[in-house]
Amino acid sequence: MPTSLVSLTATFLSTFFVFHLLTLTPAFSWFDKGHRIVGLIAQANLTAEARKEIEKILPGSMTLAEAAIWPDHEGRSIRDFDPLHYVSIPENATGYDQARDCPELNCMVEALKWFSAVVADKNAPIMTRRLALYYVAHLVGDMHQPLHAGRTKDAGGTGIRVSYKGATTNLHFFWDTNLVEMETGTDEEVAKRLTANLTDEERLKWQAGDLTQWTNESLTLVRSHAYNTGPSVELSDDYVEKSRPIVRARLAQAGIRLAWLLNVALK
Repeated sequence: MPTSLVSLTATFLSTFFVFHLLTLTPAFSWFDKGHRIVGLIAQANLTAEARKEIEKILPGSMTLAEAAIWPDHEGRSIRDFDPLHYVSIPENATGYDQARDCPELNCMVEALKWFSAVVADKNAPIMTRRLALYYVAHLVGDMHQPLHAGRTKDAGGTGIRVSYKGATTNLHFFWDTNLVEMETGTDEEVAKRLTANLTDEERLKWQAGDLTQWTNESLTLVRSHAYNTGPSVELSDDYVEKSRPIVRARLAQAGIRLAWLLNVALK
């Protein structure tokens, strides 16, 4: 991670954490559902060793599901961290390339590498590891939402207006929120349902690869489906019904992969 980000992290820790984070009550809102589901799936798949270490890192009784939403709430006060939630890949490119797409190392792929290393470093200050864990839990989820690997020209779909059943929003928000909210039941019920029939073979397959591969999966999905909304602002039922299985799979993959990353980091 660039020196500027390391310095920013140190500055942030010396101010925000001291005056606010130690007494933080997690802020929930309905659009956090996807990140909480990812955190719940991961929590259920942690090793005992990783779970014990995470309990040491997080404040009070905070869960991984609660930690995963922190960057979208309190973390938004760190404006320089905003680019860490996505990566923009040229339309003529076939996949992520660090030198071309993230030369300053300030995108979700490179940030996740750095934050994962910090979480794994048991000699690092607990506050630093805590901030890093918040971002690891969050960025794995972001990486699996296809529009976080979207186009620069429409800011990952935020510049594309869409409507469905009378509700108007943008394409990015529709994937972040509307499609996830279509899953019935509590977050805990959804998390269990999404992984109930997961085979050992699927689990091992999902854990294979690396952050670049997982990002390229989102790139493929955003190009092959997410952007194919049709000529009308109004999304069709067919588009939505084809999108929902993608969302379910990506939430499940993110949860299993987050657990795997943390299990490896916290051995």
